[in-house]
Amino acid sequence: MEQDERAKRRAAMEQLVAQADAGLPAQPMPSPGSEGPTGPTDPEKPARKKKSVVRRIVSGLSWVLIVILVVLLAGFIYQAVGEYRDRAAYVAPGALVDVEGHRMHVYTEQKSGKGVSEPTVVLISGWGTASPYADFSPLYALLREQASFAVVERFGYGYSDITDDKRKIDQITEELREGLIQAGVKPPYVLTAHSLGSLEAIRFAQKYPDEVAGIVTIDSGSPEFYLTFPERNMQLQRIAIKSGIVRALYHVNGFAEYLNGQRNGLRLLSPEMKEQDRLATLLVAINDNVTDEMRNMRANAQKIVDDKTQLDIPMTQLVADRFGEVTEDWLDTQRKFGESWSTQSQTTVVQNSAHSIQAYDPQAIVNAALELVKNTR
Repeated sequence: MEQDERAKRRAAMEQLVAQADAGLPAQPMPSPGSEGPTGPTDPEKPARKKKSVVRRIVSGLSWVLIVILVVLLAGFIYQAVGEYRDRAAYVAPGALVDVEGHRMHVYTEQKSGKGVSEPTVVLISGWGTASPYADFSPLYALLREQASFAVVERFGYGYSDITDDKRKIDQITEELREGLIQAGVKPPYVLTAHSLGSLEAIRFAQKYPDEVAGIVTIDSGSPEFYLTFPERNMQLQRIAIKSGIVRALYHVNGFAEYLNGQRNGLRLLSPEMKEQDRLATLLVAINDNVTDEMRNMRANAQKIVDDKTQLDIPMTQLVADRFGEVTEDWLDTQRKFGESWSTQSQTTVVQNSAHSIQAYDPQAIVNAALELVKNTR
């Protein structure tokens, strides 16, 4: 073997010498493991090519990330500038009363000739409604001159401030009561609550039964229902608002109607109310108070259930028929809800309506509230 190797080396040296004598360029000697002049001579080349591809991918991803960050930064600036301009047009139509050192918005309309013992209809919004004032506006013309009414916007909603207090049910209830008192709205009240707002109404009745003339729930669940109701994480929607995406999309024709599909595309709102709803969405939607309210939903429901007694207060449950898709099981649940919480309950199905009945058939809500008002006179 050694002799063969020596012979190969000798032959290679003789070839180099012959090429030198002939004036030809010298050919490099093949390195061990190479395939000679017709094959690959550098085993590191594939590895180098692989590293080069990886570098290109990393470089490309880095540029994509930079572009995304620049776009997001531009979006946040766009939203911040827009918020600054919008604040001037976002003016509370009602009274901003002091409740525990914060401003709470209470919009009221007083019926002329209202008797001292005649109830006021108090409209309580569901969870996440950016502008309760605009949301309930289809009811105003129907209630006007029929009954006095008030819309109390919880902290974190509409024109009210954001508070540092945790959204515990007793805290929310006391704020509601104090807001009414500070606004000069005296009991008795017909508490008319949409969706999760029913917890607030029932807790108020538990604590202050002599101040409540009746309760109307608008497609709400019972406290027991909310014990197991899944929490909603709205962080992506919050980022979409704060990054300016939603603000930009409002310029797309039909976006507002799409965004509010469960509210009948805002068809019953006046142009002025639609604008207030848009401003509220861009300025206050899904803030810390709203998200904390959702986090405390089950604990708040449990607090009410723990103190459960059948209320000697009339209660009406309005149930949306979901355009014919409501199930008999849900209707039965609603009937049991009323019967277990009130000595005087009735359940009414509202036809051709989705969850936000006030956006489809405000007259149904007004009729239910006025019936309780008249029964108290």
